[in-house]
Amino acid sequence: MGLIEKYAYRRLYKKAASIDRRVKLPHPETVRKVGILWEPSENQAFQFLNDHFSRSQSIVRNICIYPNNATAEPGANVLTAKDLNWLGFPKPGLVDDFISAEFDLLLNLALTQTLPFDYITALSRACFKVGWSPKETNFFDLNINIEGKPEALYLARQQIFYLGQLNKTM
Repeated sequence: MGLIEKYAYRRLYKKAASIDRRVKLPHPETVRKVGILWEPSENQAFQFLNDHFSRSQSIVRNICIYPNNATAEPGANVLTAKDLNWLGFPKPGLVDDFISAEFDLLLNLALTQTLPFDYITALSRACFKVGWSPKETNFFDLNINIEGKPEALYLARQQIFYLGQLNKTM
């Protein structure tokens, strides 16, 4: 990790600490607003989650974050290297609207947590955040370990599975 990235993460941790958010585990049938973070290589997993929540009449918003060297198709939900400042934080605009949205659930499909993914996840006002990160310190309320099978579709299925398991009544 370079000096700029260390500085950026230090600033991110300070910003994240100032966010006043109450964690609330949503019941799968009551989820009405879902945010999904994904990369273009995770399209199949994104479609799986989008279809799953669309069936239950949930509002699904998403941001597709392209890797640094990838060329992106222009779109309203696309974040590229051009949309990042010198620290690697997203510039104001699309991301600010996404972060301030009151999602019941934020699902992060990234297999590698980069600064833009961490920034959006950390500052999101979502009630419950689910994803995977091998880092000890991460910004998820539920970190699902998929180290044995690091695939985005597997992660998406595990996210749905564990949300259902956590909400079972005894």
